[in-house]
Amino acid sequence: MIFCLLSILELRAFSQDTIPPALHIGETGDSVRLSATLRPLRQIAGAPPAFYSYFWELGDGHFSFDKAPVYAYHDTGTYAIRLYATNNYDDGKAPPTRPRKVRIKKKSLTKDAWVSHFFHGSGDVELKINRYPKPGEDFVAILGYRNQYQDSLSGSIVLFYNDRQLDRQGFSLAEQRFYHNEDGGNLQSLTARVDEQALKEEVAFEATGHGPMIGTDNAPDEGAGGAGERVVADFSSETQSMLHSLEDNYSSHAVVHFHSIARGTEQFVFMDMNTLPEMLQDTNATVGLSAMLVPDDPSQPPQLYALDMQVVSSHDPNRMMLRSRRINYRFFKQKKELLYRVEFQNTGTGPARHISVGLAIPHQLDPESIRLNAIKPVCKWCDSTYARASCIDTIRRGDSIYFVFDNIYLPGIQQEGVGDKDSTTGFVEYAIRFKRKPKKIPFSTQAAIAFDRQAPLVTNKATARFIKGLSPGIMVGYSVLPGNGGYTASGPLQFGYVLAPYSPFRPYFQVEAFVGLLQQDAFTSTIAKDNSDTLIGGLPFIITGRQTKTTVNRNSFELTPLHFRYNLGKYFGVGAGAMAQINISEQTTTENRAYFVTQLLSQNVQTAVTTTKSAVTYLGSVNAAPFIDLQFGAVRHGPVAGVRYMRLLSGQVTNRFWLYAGFKL
Repeated sequence: MIFCLLSILELRAFSQDTIPPALHIGETGDSVRLSATLRPLRQIAGAPPAFYSYFWELGDGHFSFDKAPVYAYHDTGTYAIRLYATNNYDDGKAPPTRPRKVRIKKKSLTKDAWVSHFFHGSGDVELKINRYPKPGEDFVAILGYRNQYQDSLSGSIVLFYNDRQLDRQGFSLAEQRFYHNEDGGNLQSLTARVDEQALKEEVAFEATGHGPMIGTDNAPDEGAGGAGERVVADFSSETQSMLHSLEDNYSSHAVVHFHSIARGTEQFVFMDMNTLPEMLQDTNATVGLSAMLVPDDPSQPPQLYALDMQVVSSHDPNRMMLRSRRINYRFFKQKKELLYRVEFQNTGTGPARHISVGLAIPHQLDPESIRLNAIKPVCKWCDSTYARASCIDTIRRGDSIYFVFDNIYLPGIQQEGVGDKDSTTGFVEYAIRFKRKPKKIPFSTQAAIAFDRQAPLVTNKATARFIKGLSPGIMVGYSVLPGNGGYTASGPLQFGYVLAPYSPFRPYFQVEAFVGLLQQDAFTSTIAKDNSDTLIGGLPFIITGRQTKTTVNRNSFELTPLHFRYNLGKYFGVGAGAMAQINISEQTTTENRAYFVTQLLSQNVQTAVTTTKSAVTYLGSVNAAPFIDLQFGAVRHGPVAGVRYMRLLSGQVTNRFWLYAGFKL
């Protein structure tokens, strides 16, 4: 009864995950105040207090990360408001989003006080997301673009997603929302235009020594463009190279074309992205979104903004990420650096003054090689500044290292008056090298983050994995077959191709294909006594015995679809599997011998031989054999020698020992 009651309560609790937020819209003078009622949070045991974070899409191209924003619309009309609430430290799903239409009946006379707090770099294009992707949930990619320096700017922005290195589609684009007359575009036509411009640039350079004069200014000096004119640079080749590189790295894209915007203008496009369930296999994977701005005017340079995201199993603003976590073992160098990033956010109601980020260093990595690349909040080293200044220090303890921010001011996301969500976040980004070439097995690390005197928060594990890679190889060998009574066999001489994981340390599977040449099976009957009389050339002879020898010559093809191997160190490996054989060609030769003596000289035994050959048959009989295998040498990759015992399932000589040599790249 108690179990049934608990099941009902649990079902009722999780059914609340499907209830969208109840949006409340109230008037405050000529502005509106937005708020929402959300389902109760369900605290994850052991985690910090659960809370909601907010992202409001206001329906006119503006947005807010406030819990209850107050916003003034400048035009009357109907606007679709969307709230994306994120349940941090909660064990359920994020509340689903439903647009709520609101009708604005009067224009606002209030001076525009809305500030995006969006752009933090120096470029004209940036990306943000409202939350890190979780399989089965959607998130919003906010694509912002602006014009800082030109009188007018128009162009296309290509959003690239779905990293090819993951070997699966992780995201799908559900919807795009435009608010400034943008329209969709076609990457193929955009690339064709850029390729054509790049070709013109190349032809012009070969003809004149400089690119095409795509524009001029009124320079007083005489240049290549003539008196009082100067050639303006053409960035078509650079744009072409960037586009093709991104197409190689990503399998999906979306194109947005925007029309002329004035200097000082910021505009935004909102894209609903769905994280597909397949990403469950790569939870805590670091994936990327890249936005490339291609101006219509080829005299303006292209711009690129790359955003790293972590696929999460639950929403936690404190996390550890590893960029380029797939490591190519074949081209591994000991000095290769791994780039880690620990992100943290003050989720409290007040500022944090002291933050400690503790890192566990895996034994494969060298703690002495650690190098700090970037930090936020930006501050100086404590040993190079005055007392009580905002600074960062490093403390080493065995295989752990601590980055300690002291005397800083990091606002809390739930603190009154904090409008810029990014101001509540920070990070530590560092590079570290390997001690030596490690085993080809995954390894993980995580961080512990302490705000002021609170208990440390332990992040997710960032796991590095080596690219599986394939190792092709060749093998050559010869079979030795013990005789069986009157049956003997030799060969074949085999030439083959193998395919296995590159430099494996764990059990692995290998496939093989061989061509076998010059295999010969023979059966010689015992001499049968005869003692019959006959005439040969008119002379009397006595046939003393008869014998038959049947020889089968074969050329075959062998396939080993199932070969399980295990390397017992660097120089010795074992394996077991099964091979299938089909005879490519086969011919049988029958040799009959008659032994005879003359009746007058019976001591001189002579032989008469008659030979017949059958026609060659193709793709004839099939056979199979289980086997065990011993291998010596550089068994992970390199030259090897081995012996394999096979037990054929059919035939008169079923035992086979194959001696071989091989080399895996």
